Amino acid sequence: MKKSVSLLFILLFSVFSFAQSQIDVELKKCLGKDDSTANQRNCTISAQKSWDKELNKYYQSISKKLSTSGKKELLEAQRNWISFRDSEFKLIDKYYFEVKKGTIFQVIAENKRLEIIKERALQLKEFDEQFDY
Repeated sequence: MKKSVSLLFILLFSVFSFAQSQIDVELKKCLGKDDSTANQRNCTISAQKSWDKELNKYYQSISKKLSTSGKKELLEAQRNWISFRDSEFKLIDKYYFEVKKGTIFQVIAENKRLEIIKERALQLKEFDEQFDY
């Protein structure tokens, strides 16, 4: 069990190493408090929610900077991304909850969801930060 938990931590942190943020720091602290599967899942879900807030913050910021036609394009892109996200989440659920089964796969599934949300948040952040260049 300890080996699988250690492996999971390595997997989680290798994903997060490319963009260290306060959310990542908080996730690491949370994961370090308790290595139970339930805690790992709860910590990851909390990080998902935090990244979703970041995503929305950057979406709103970009939207304020765009022309009317730009806002329409941003809205369409975000709707398409939401459709992609929802489809990916369904696939994750099918695979990790029906095919693989087992509590450790619940943690992996939540991490996969986290990766998707974080990646989009970072994309929007990049657009927002580069807007004035």
